[in-house]
Amino acid sequence: MIHKIPAKDRHYQDMGFLKTFWLFSFSNYHDPQNMNFGSLRVFNDDIVMPGAGFPEHPHETMEIITIVLEGTLTHKDDMGNEETITAGEIQRMSAGEGVVHSEFNHHDEPVHLYQLWFYPNQQTEADYEQMRIAPGQTGLTLIASDVPDENVLSIKADAKIFSLTLVDDQVCEFDISSQKGLFVYVHTGTLIILGETYQAGDQARITGPESLTFAAENGSATALVIEVKI
Repeated sequence: MIHKIPAKDRHYQDMGFLKTFWLFSFSNYHDPQNMNFGSLRVFNDDIVMPGAGFPEHPHETMEIITIVLEGTLTHKDDMGNEETITAGEIQRMSAGEGVVHSEFNHHDEPVHLYQLWFYPNQQTEADYEQMRIAPGQTGLTLIASDVPDENVLSIKADAKIFSLTLVDDQVCEFDISSQKGLFVYVHTGTLIILGETYQAGDQARITGPESLTFAAENGSATALVIEVKI
């Protein structure tokens, strides 16, 4: 089954320092029919203004994944990490029983990022990991996984994260097994999923079993694709 949610139906907040789309209930936006998709609890599409950010604040339990698309974000936490996350990098912070951190844009250009929260599949201590996404790859590229792999970011949740890049009318297939779901969020271009058109900002929530075909209309498209346990 495929549930399409067009970009116009995302929840938008303009806080001045932050312009954001919340794809699931978050903060003062509460919709009991839109709390999560399987193990994926939060997906925020954020733009942080220059010289602004989030001061120290606590988290617990969640696996928090940050993917920087444009700009540079500075992260600092009470585990002793102080890192910059630049465009093309992905970060995992396991909140465990509690962690305090801050995120700031100390630069002159906005920072565009995706932040995802997952329900963890194990009890874990607070932990941090960061790596660069391999550039220039087309098709589906695994960038984070619950299966240990030195080439991708580890995630302590029932989830896998892929970047999808289609060029030159490329086609890509994906099989979803039962008890699994696929969350697709289009970043650029026009993506075709099982014959239906998705534009930037559109999302698809797909439950298996299902055999999918991804294709790009007019040459190219990019998206984030997340497989989760339902």
